[in-house]
Amino acid sequence: MDIPAEKQRLLEEIQARADTAYAQVVGRAVSSPLKVYGLRVWEIRQIVKSWCADHEGISLQDLLPLVETLWTRQSREERLVALELLMHYRRLLPELRWTWFDHKQQDLDDWELTDVLGVGVLGPWVAHDPEQRTGHLHQLVLDEDVWSRRLGLVATVGLYRTRKEAETLSLALSLIDQVKEQQHPIITKAISWVLRVLTKDHAEQVVAYLEENEDSLPRLVVREVRNKLQTGRKNGKRVR
Repeated sequence: MDIPAEKQRLLEEIQARADTAYAQVVGRAVSSPLKVYGLRVWEIRQIVKSWCADHEGISLQDLLPLVETLWTRQSREERLVALELLMHYRRLLPELRWTWFDHKQQDLDDWELTDVLGVGVLGPWVAHDPEQRTGHLHQLVLDEDVWSRRLGLVATVGLYRTRKEAETLSLALSLIDQVKEQQHPIITKAISWVLRVLTKDHAEQVVAYLEENEDSLPRLVVREVRNKLQTGRKNGKRVR
């Protein structure tokens, strides 16, 4: 595969959909030094879907150089395309090595890419072999870098979507235990998100966890999770 040509094809499709007004919206929501073309997520997925239709039988060996080329580019959209490519070829995710994630975490500096990598790629990767791979999530939440800690937390959302059993619940709560007293909003919001996801199938256990840890969890977390349990929404407003 001609990597430069394929990269250029994807870049041209991104540039053709550039939206300056929406780029400003994204810039306000996602603070990052990356260039923003202003594509919506559904537009990025359209580009990826079209490209993948021509490369359905691709191997990880052939795909990864393109992913790497896109990731090293300095735009939000190219990096999102790189991750969406991996997410499309879910069958290839188990073949990734931890070193790949270890390198990528060092580039993270915004919540959007962190969450897509964690939920869409790292979580499913761990799900393929949790016994051997969950240790990496514990490693991440102990990292000095706040984005690495968030990555370890939100990966449990991706893991949970594949494996909803009690072991995943226990893992998620144990990870939260390691960061629950941290007041950084990046971590606080991640804790809230993970707990709210867990309420879908493990509401009783989440209620018990809130009661046992109310004094150590950030107030925002307690409020949003209780709202989710009571109304189905984190802001407490019932859906009409």
